[in-house]
Amino acid sequence: MNEGGSFLSLTYIASEKAIPGYGGGMSSAKAQLESDTRTLAFEAGRKYGIRVNTISAGPLKSRAATAIGKSKEPGSRTFIEKAIDYSKANAPLAQDLYNDDVGNAGLFLLSPMARTITGITMYVDNGLHAMGMALDSASMVEEPVPESAKEPEMVSA
Repeated sequence: MNEGGSFLSLTYIASEKAIPGYGGGMSSAKAQLESDTRTLAFEAGRKYGIRVNTISAGPLKSRAATAIGKSKEPGSRTFIEKAIDYSKANAPLAQDLYNDDVGNAGLFLLSPMARTITGITMYVDNGLHAMGMALDSASMVEEPVPESAKEPEMVSA
């Protein structure tokens, strides 16, 4: 790699959050990748002026993604189909994510416009990583509070 170049890798939110169905060692491998990104950003940056970053893409349809958690049951949805539906239901931007969205972020990070950016994970996921609680969770549904759970009213004299 040329001095002053830029290195880019791809990761996934499973590096920092539990994603049921994502697969065995992939979560820990992605966590290690993100750690290595930060370490290499320092080492390669100081020695060669090379920037090192990673992109954490949200769920999108790709050939690789359709192989994750593939069920043998006829008519069942794949992991990625479920993940895309979950993202649309819970991310701040409820829209499809495309390969070009991730590619454009990569182009930016590799370009001179990002010359001062190194050691980061850029999330390209419609904001899903920012959510702490799923909107489609049963706990988010408005239900009447049972009388037994209400606090007694204070009566003043």
